[in-house]
Amino acid sequence: MRVRFVLAAVLAASLAGCGSSGPTPLPVACPNPGLLAEGADLTRYRPGPVRDLTTLEFDARLAGINGSCRPGRGDRSIDITLTTSFSVERGAAAQGRTVDLPWFVAVVGPDDQVLSRQVFVERVAFGRNETRTTGSSEPVNLSLPVGEDRRARDYRIFVSFELTPEDLAFNRRRGPR
Repeated sequence: MRVRFVLAAVLAASLAGCGSSGPTPLPVACPNPGLLAEGADLTRYRPGPVRDLTTLEFDARLAGINGSCRPGRGDRSIDITLTTSFSVERGAAAQGRTVDLPWFVAVVGPDDQVLSRQVFVERVAFGRNETRTTGSSEPVNLSLPVGEDRRARDYRIFVSFELTPEDLAFNRRRGPR
């Protein structure tokens, strides 16, 4: 009987210690980022009527998104850090060893309205005798307001290449890869 009393006292003391330091922070909900399917590829050819392997400058793909969330100031916002990874193939018509990849991050609200859009240019360099390479962007920081009327799941985050109308038409003709 004495053993049960001692165990109960130890258990009660350990539980009392848990509550004395304040509330336990809960994990932060994070909006799910996604790649726009029609904007995940960027293929550029040398200007002219012929589009084949001899006029290909580069073929790039958005390979993935990594990120994290944390509570913002006063728990009234969510601070998000995103990094995008790229895969690039250098074509026969490429000039130089670098490729500039224009891309963007867009935040869309619950009413499908674009709340913010940031455009970036990522420079990817090829080594000697290298025709394929990968790279990652610098971290992109976003802060989204949350409160009683807005939650993290109300936002959507999209990443895409910045496409010209011709690039978009080409991606639509080719279809997803």
